[in-house]
Amino acid sequence: MAATLMIMAPALAGAADFVIVANKGVSAGALSKAELQSIFLGEKTKWDDGKQIKIVTLDEGAAHKAFLQAVVGKTPSQFDSYWKKLIFTGKAAAPKSFDEAGKLVDFVAGQSGAIGYVASGQAVSSVKTISIK
Repeated sequence: MAATLMIMAPALAGAADFVIVANKGVSAGALSKAELQSIFLGEKTKWDDGKQIKIVTLDEGAAHKAFLQAVVGKTPSQFDSYWKKLIFTGKAAAPKSFDEAGKLVDFVAGQSGAIGYVASGQAVSSVKTISIK
């Protein structure tokens, strides 16, 4: 049991480093890790109500790294390479990225269907917080 806790501890600690935020018009209140991974890898492009999903990311930082490792299962450089390949082959457009969490939150608040993440503790009253189920 102790070994299981030691294996799970980094994943749980990583999840505490970020919060998933979405536009208030997004109907989902909770998403599974698999659903989030599918969204941020560009595989799921529409919400259940048919609205286009607009993913936004941070350029760098602890929340960016924690989110990518805990949810997407990639390092920042692997994530960048993955998206460059999709863009180069014409399969997707680059996700919008921000160097400041406040700018990301403002974008998400103003864009129907937008979803992103910020560091835990960020003021996110203008957007909806999505829990990971």
